[in-house]
Amino acid sequence: MDVLRVFTGLADRLHVPPAPGLDVRVRAAVPDRVSGRWRLYLTEEQMASVAYGLWLHKMAGSAAEANRFSRDHGIAHTSAT
Repeated sequence: MDVLRVFTGLADRLHVPPAPGLDVRVRAAVPDRVSGRWRLYLTEEQMASVAYGLWLHKMAGSAAEANRFSRDHGIAHTSAT
């Protein structure tokens, strides 16, 4: 969740900003005590935006979050080049 908070917080400084409303959804996220994961309700556009944010984090050095998101939800961002 920390990665998504940073991603949405940097919205005005990114070339590709987060999807509309993603910041609101991230702030409204609640931890699921049973699974130990955060519960987010997202649109398809927001899911793609999360994948992009996690990809940016992966490029900065940590792939764990992006890999788990891709494995669990079947969506991953890939570079256009």
